[in-house]
Amino acid sequence: MRYVMTGGALAALLLAGCAEVGPVAGPIAASFAAPPVLPPSAPVRALPEPEPFAAEFAEPPFSEGIVSVITEDGQGRMATYRLVPCQQGRAICVGGRAGQLSRAGDTYVVSGVGGKSFHLQTGGDGFVTYGGKTARGQVPLAWEHFPEIGI
Repeated sequence: MRYVMTGGALAALLLAGCAEVGPVAGPIAASFAAPPVLPPSAPVRALPEPEPFAAEFAEPPFSEGIVSVITEDGQGRMATYRLVPCQQGRAICVGGRAGQLSRAGDTYVVSGVGGKSFHLQTGGDGFVTYGGKTARGQVPLAWEHFPEIGI
């Protein structure tokens, strides 16, 4: 108990002593003048920013064959799908069903496979709809050219 009171009294004295200390930046800082900043005398050439992932973001689906997709199954559970080019590249098979492949800009749409439509965008993302629409709208997905994604 005695140490606590002594420590508290010492802390109070230190704090009271700190309150009386003046500013540290005195005449030294006031006498220092920074040199003027001048504009560059020659044109400045900026180097381009490197884009290390540019190739991955531009990769179209099915460029290397089978596409693995991970998304939810419409009831909120995680699901994986394999989208396999079939019928000499005219269709995409999902779970044994052949779907139609169409393209809208950078989005590849696989439709007609059990009420699902996969909208694959370049770079590995996109969305899926169930029965044309879902209560929440579009469900996000991720895709990759690996043979299979496991949960």
